[in-house]
Amino acid sequence: MAIEINDGSRIAAPVIRQQRLGEVAYLAIVRPEQRDRLRKNLSSGAMEPIPNGTDRQGRPKVKQEMVVHAIAMPGTTMEARIGDEGGVPAPGDRVRLILKAKGFGEWIEARRQHRRGRLNVGDVLVLETRWAQQYDQDGNPKGPKIEDQAAADAVPRNVTIGFYGPLSIREGTDPAWIEAAEQAYKADEAAARQQQAIPLADGEDYGDEFADVAPQGALSREEVPF
Repeated sequence: MAIEINDGSRIAAPVIRQQRLGEVAYLAIVRPEQRDRLRKNLSSGAMEPIPNGTDRQGRPKVKQEMVVHAIAMPGTTMEARIGDEGGVPAPGDRVRLILKAKGFGEWIEARRQHRRGRLNVGDVLVLETRWAQQYDQDGNPKGPKIEDQAAADAVPRNVTIGFYGPLSIREGTDPAWIEAAEQAYKADEAAARQQQAIPLADGEDYGDEFADVAPQGALSREEVPF
C-alpha cells in the first residue's frame, strides 16, 4: 500500500490502528513527536487544542499526545490507515502510532524502564491488542473488559469501543532495521528543514488522525476518550 505522501513540505504516513484482539505491531522507532491534542469546534469546523486545566502559575494547559514515527517490522499484523486507504503495512513501510491519554502514560512508563528514558533511533516498540472497552456517550467506561473478538464484533455500531494492550520498548539489535530507521530519521530531518520555509495552514496535518477516530461511530467524530 502507499505509505508516504510527500508534498515537499512534510511527510504523512499511515496511522497504526488497534481494532482487533490478538493483533500486534513491531515498529522500529524513527522519532517521537509530542504535540497538542486537537478536536473539532462544531461551530466553526476548525481544529482546536483541548484544554487541560492550568499549571501552578495559573496558565492554561493543553492535553498532549505522542506521535511515534516508525518503520513497520516483520510480524506486524495491525492495520495502518491514512484517509480512506489502509491495510497491514509491509516490512519497511513508514507508519505512525498516535498515543493519547492512557496510551501516552504507557509510553512514558515504557521509556522509563528502557535505559531510564534514553531512546535510540532503531529501538523497537511492541504494541499488542489484548482487550477492548466500551464507552458511553459521556466517554465513561461501560461494562467489563472485552477479551473475546466475537463479543467485540457484537458491540452495536453506535457504541464507541476502544482496543488496548501492553506497550513495550526494547533495544534494536538487527543492523538492517537500525539502518533503515536511521535513514528515515535523516529524511525527516531534511523534510523538517524544507517545511520551515513553507507556511502551512493551521491544523493541516491533523485531518487523517481525526477522520475516523471512533471505530464504531459514536461520540461524533471530533474526539474519543482513548
